[in-house]
Amino acid sequence: MDNSYLLFLGIASSMLAVMLYVVYEVEKWKSVKRVSIALYILGMMFTMNLGAYLYVAYHQSFYFLAINGAYMFFGLLAVLNSNEIKKQIVFPIFTSLMVASEYFMGALFYSLATGAPASFTDSIDNPWFVGVMISEMVFALSISKLNGSLKRFLISLLLLMPWFPRVFPINVVFWASSAIMIGATVLIYETLYAQRLKASQDTYTALELMVIFALMMTGGFVYFVTRSFIIYNISMILGMTWYFYRIVAGSNPKKGNYIKDPKLSFSIIFTTFIMEFFMGSVLDFVMGTFSPGISGFISSLSLPWLTPSSFISVLWDGIDIVGSVLGSVWFLIMMGVEMGFLAFKKMTEMHVRENKVRMGLMISAYALYTIYLSSFSPISPIAQYVPGMWSMGIGTLAPISGAVLIGLIGTYVIFGGLSFLFGSRNLCAVSCTAPLMYQGTFYDSLKVYNRASRFGRKTLTSKLSGWFKFVVLGVSVFVLISAIISYLHSAGIVALTVYGVDITLLIYFIWFDILWYVLFVSIPFMGTFACVTSGYCYWGTFNQAVSSVGLFRLKIRDPNQCITCKTVDCANACPVGLTDMRASFIKKGEFKSFKCVGLGECVDACPYNNIFFYDVRHWLKEKFIGKKRNNNLS
Repeated sequence: MDNSYLLFLGIASSMLAVMLYVVYEVEKWKSVKRVSIALYILGMMFTMNLGAYLYVAYHQSFYFLAINGAYMFFGLLAVLNSNEIKKQIVFPIFTSLMVASEYFMGALFYSLATGAPASFTDSIDNPWFVGVMISEMVFALSISKLNGSLKRFLISLLLLMPWFPRVFPINVVFWASSAIMIGATVLIYETLYAQRLKASQDTYTALELMVIFALMMTGGFVYFVTRSFIIYNISMILGMTWYFYRIVAGSNPKKGNYIKDPKLSFSIIFTTFIMEFFMGSVLDFVMGTFSPGISGFISSLSLPWLTPSSFISVLWDGIDIVGSVLGSVWFLIMMGVEMGFLAFKKMTEMHVRENKVRMGLMISAYALYTIYLSSFSPISPIAQYVPGMWSMGIGTLAPISGAVLIGLIGTYVIFGGLSFLFGSRNLCAVSCTAPLMYQGTFYDSLKVYNRASRFGRKTLTSKLSGWFKFVVLGVSVFVLISAIISYLHSAGIVALTVYGVDITLLIYFIWFDILWYVLFVSIPFMGTFACVTSGYCYWGTFNQAVSSVGLFRLKIRDPNQCITCKTVDCANACPVGLTDMRASFIKKGEFKSFKCVGLGECVDACPYNNIFFYDVRHWLKEKFIGKKRNNNLS
């Protein structure tokens, strides 16, 4: 075995033993004097590592002697005068010195091995720093008295800490990090959801952790574009610092409730979205969808890149970057895994079998229809010619030409027929990507903002306001005109594109790869299913329009139950905000609305099992089985 390796191992082991003692004393806090001595030793470790690194890297013994001599005197003087020290002062000092000491230990080992000064990345991204730091983090957690949510948060961060790019292959690092973050995000959301009825310390603590996750994934993106690990390594250092601080200080003392504070709720959703955005882009780089480097990334984008010389060109390029990531298959896969877990949890909480089936179909449709068939199946290369595959109508797969008309028109016929027979829930509650993201436990609980937010209150009830009709009609006409232009351009009759991009493809790109996510992130201000309540989704409104003249509706078994009902759970449960369904039940015995997309929350929430879905199945029973029974009786 190499002698230098044995030397490094001996130094690292001795330093680790001392640091574990320091962690033990601060965590247990048996007396002020013992903690003071531990802090003194910690400071001594910091100055030793710093001085030794400066000596090895720059060959100046003065640095080593001056730094350590000064600390031994002034540090000891501080210990002798530390009869009373407060935890709120000790904990930040302890945390900062812990991480700083190990940083310079990593720098020292790098310089011992190479004889050269260490950069920021060199100091952190080496096995000695990682190994020692992880050992200290594991020890600190094992002796702590923490339990519950904070401990689970810390474990999730601990699992992320070993994945430094120079220690493991780069692809392994980001796949492992992404998997752990997805699991941690589900854990965070489930924790917040379980505490949704009260203000909790976990809310702000979870937000802190999500900020660290977002910074890590931002650092991953920056690496692939610039080949610099600086931001990624900064995020790892901040993560370690936060970890040790929360180990000794506990959860953030500030309490919060995300369903009562729209700004707090928005902060959680937006931070998560930033993390997911950069995670999706990192996976695109890993899987080869995007090419590394600035020029490679630009060449991989969906739209032509414009020289950023004006506001319009900068806006165009921004739309290009954001939409290319949000529309990529690996972003959708990542979101599907994360949101799928939350949706599955929601499915287990439902009581009505038909709702469970619908949720199961929704999860399966996302995996099979949105991901597999369109991107990985044998028919994916010819999907534009296959009826039923234009998942969001005009603009989804290709410019409109004679060759794709059968596939496009066939899609409208298939979905229109299903909407007539079963309601627009075949799209808006099953095969669209929106319900999977809205229907998970955490995001479903945000439907309180349909009543609490300013915009949400304006969209309540089944009434179609004037502005809603204007949006629906305006968007539909605009898309229809664009479709005609696209067809005429494909036929060579007119020459009209936007910077070389077919107009229908551009509309789809902006509508569903950008605007939809703006609506989603804005739930605290717009309520859930704003894609339905705002009328902006031209594909959804087509199916809703067919459904409004079709067979689907909600019916009740006993109107008297609705008359005597005091809780009106059905209206409170509706994620679209259809608060007037009870009045319709009492007056008509049924509820039919353009906005109703058949999510079934009202059916599941009814305490009397009084509401049921009515569609073609019941119509057939009434027309044939009921008629046959009447004939037999006569």
